[in-house]
This record gives sequence, C-alpha cells and structure tokens, in this order.
Amino acid sequence: MPVTEEQLLQLNHWPAPAWQPAAFLTGAPSGSWRSWLQETGSLTRRLQHQATGSFRVRVLSQGVAPIQESERQWLQVRQQRVWVRQVLLEVDEQPWVFARSLLPLDSRGSLLRRLTHLGDQALGHLLFASPQVRRGQLNFCAPGQLPLDSLWGRASCFYASSLKLLVAEHYLPAMAERLQLTTTGIFGD
Repeated sequence: MPVTEEQLLQLNHWPAPAWQPAAFLTGAPSGSWRSWLQETGSLTRRLQHQATGSFRVRVLSQGVAPIQESERQWLQVRQQRVWVRQVLLEVDEQPWVFARSLLPLDSRGSLLRRLTHLGDQALGHLLFASPQVRRGQLNFCAPGQLPLDSLWGRASCFYASSLKLLVAEHYLPAMAERLQLTTTGIFGD
C-alpha cells in the first residue's frame, strides 16, 4: 500500500504515541511480531535481508523542528526545538517502516556531524558500527497511533559520551503483508 502525500503531511503534526515499557507486550503480540519488536541488532540490516530486490531510505524531512512534550521529557532536554529526521525504510519499493529520530541541538562531536549529514544513508549503519554507542531500553506502542496506519511501534534512546538520540520506528502494513505477520488478534485476543 503506497503512502499518500496527505499522510506524509500529517506526520509533521502527529501526536506522540503512548509509549509503554516492555511489560506492555505481555501476551501480545505473538510469534514473529515479537521478534521484530524486540530486535536488539540493526533493524536496517534485518530489513535488507528481507529484500528480494532493493532497500532504500527515503528521507521525508530532516532539520531543526519543534519537539513534542513527551519527547522532550524522554530526552530530558529543555529545548523546544531539536534536530529531527523522518524517513521511510522501503523494501522492494514498499514502505515497511516509518522512523523518527531526534537529536538535541547541544550534542557535540564527530558522531553528531555524521548523524546530521546522513542524507539517504541508513542511521542504523552508523549507530551499530560505532562501539561507543549503546542502546537504552526499548518501549512500545500499540497499532494505529500514526496517520500511516502503523501496526506496532518501538522506540529507544541511543547514548554515547556527548550524544543522546531518540529513535522511534513504526512497522507498516506492507511489511506485515509481505512477511505474513498476522494483524488479527494483534492484542492476543
């Protein structure tokens, strides 16, 4: 299912999902969904292994933008604006994941420079290639909290010496369809 221009415009004004800790997943979802949500390695690399043709990062927006209150609290910053990158991760020309990354403007160092100049390169390649970066706890959100009809979402902070980066990833219907991940009984009912 292609992403419409209207949906892309709505992403600039979407309310922050209701993120929940890992205990939220108790009893739901089952099977392969849980594996995708709890992936601790590079999601980019795992998506690339699913591609029979192409994998690409489609940058929707990137630059300094307002931060939502819940994101501000999560990053523990006072700033009202941060560096925001929104992308679609596409497998075989279908959008599988919407990702939103936020970086406080007071971050410093070479990692910051590389992050803000990624272009259409995958963020995961940079994060998982750097031994100084560690990932915090994963949090999750239920389906339907984005204008893209997302099924499940997950978010976590990545940390380095002078860096804190919030990354949220939302799985989209094309992924579920291609991988035959069930969307019925999604809450374990």
